[in-house]
Amino acid sequence: MRIRQHVNPLKSNFFHIPVAAPALPAGVPVEVELGSAEAFFLMDRARDEPARHYVGIEIRREVATAANAECARRGLPNVHSVFANLSVDLPRLFPLASVTRFHLNFPDPYWKARQHKRRVVCPALIRDLHALLVVAGEVHVATDIFAIALDAMAELETSGGFVSMAAPWSFVRHSPFAARSRRERQCEDEGLHIWRLAYRRGPA
Repeated sequence: MRIRQHVNPLKSNFFHIPVAAPALPAGVPVEVELGSAEAFFLMDRARDEPARHYVGIEIRREVATAANAECARRGLPNVHSVFANLSVDLPRLFPLASVTRFHLNFPDPYWKARQHKRRVVCPALIRDLHALLVVAGEVHVATDIFAIALDAMAELETSGGFVSMAAPWSFVRHSPFAARSRRERQCEDEGLHIWRLAYRRGPA
């Protein structure tokens, strides 16, 4: 079976996915990866901090299904991938102030100017993240595309609801996590620079 590498999240059929909210255990910190692909990053996180619950949001149904099968094979009941469109479905998936940490790892760059509207980091997404995070909850972004990093930084800095965990308008030098996505491992192997952001939700 051929796996699609890129999906247009603005196609009408992706605005009406019949998503089911994941079961979140009470009192357990929840981490969410936006665009989780094979969920390798979340599997690594579960290995490092098994007392947490991990949810991946993936717009390719077949990839989410394969990730869940791999988690079951590895004996990781606290990692679950959901077939959903993060551009519209997050408020249906999580209660307000329920997520401890969001990860956005290497979002699709959509290089062509006419495709820029497909990029996921936008004011609406930032508002969703702020509403769904607990107070002092975190957003972590990693990308090898400088323009994407700058766009994400601008949205987070100007939203009024987030504070940089480094300094205003500054990148984080190193990832605070040992976990690595497939793309991150590839970038490291090829010696590509990775731009990292870390922000904490404020009370606004």
